[in-house]
Amino acid sequence: MSVNPIDKLECQLESLIESAFLRLFRRTIGARDIAVLLLRAIEDNAGAPTALRDRPAAPDQFHIQMNPANIRDFLAEFPDLPQRLARLIVDLSEESGFKLSAHPTVQLLPNEELTTLEAIITAERLQTMSGETAAMQPVNADARHGIAQNLSLHIGDARVVPLLKSIINVGREQYNDIVIADGYISRHHLQLRKRFGVYSLFDVNSRGGTRVNDKRVAEHQLQNGDVIAIGHTTLVYTDNNGQIAGDGTTQILRSD
Repeated sequence: MSVNPIDKLECQLESLIESAFLRLFRRTIGARDIAVLLLRAIEDNAGAPTALRDRPAAPDQFHIQMNPANIRDFLAEFPDLPQRLARLIVDLSEESGFKLSAHPTVQLLPNEELTTLEAIITAERLQTMSGETAAMQPVNADARHGIAQNLSLHIGDARVVPLLKSIINVGREQYNDIVIADGYISRHHLQLRKRFGVYSLFDVNSRGGTRVNDKRVAEHQLQNGDVIAIGHTTLVYTDNNGQIAGDGTTQILRSD
């Protein structure tokens, strides 16, 4: 029976990092939460294989945003924490079937908007197989997957927001890319991540949860016409210049 990569990484955290570090984790964000976020960052930002039998290329630059108090406490106990996490990323990439063209680097970034129970991990691939710095070329999603362009969110009855960035944060506070003035929405409620021309929705441990097509979800690959409900607000995801087909389906990864 194969071991879940998240379970294996959590075990590695326990074996590689002393008990004092785990005690810090238990008082703040959990070690398993970090493992899940790392795996998502790898999957969401991996490059497409260049050959049929090749493996997807894992990102090699990771940015972990946490509350400044978390970072201060972690580094006081383990000054080499970024290097430790980088070694775990190497193992996780290998276990999950990704290849690394360069040894990953990890940066810890303070974010005062996050509580001590929250973290945001983003990643990008900056190295080519030869190890030289290179800008990633955009993927022609239409050619590869037949996915439409002109992706948008319709918020309520009147507001239409084009989706232009690869990572889009949605919530009540002003630091989000899409700000919704709804008191029943969390400060940082959900995140949209684009990979190969397709957006996936991730609920970021919001207080009220996220529903897509009337089903509670933690993660969901968006399709044209999907209806997203957060707080007292309804959002509709569309493509094809905003034409709503109403044929979205839901992949449920967590339910009540």
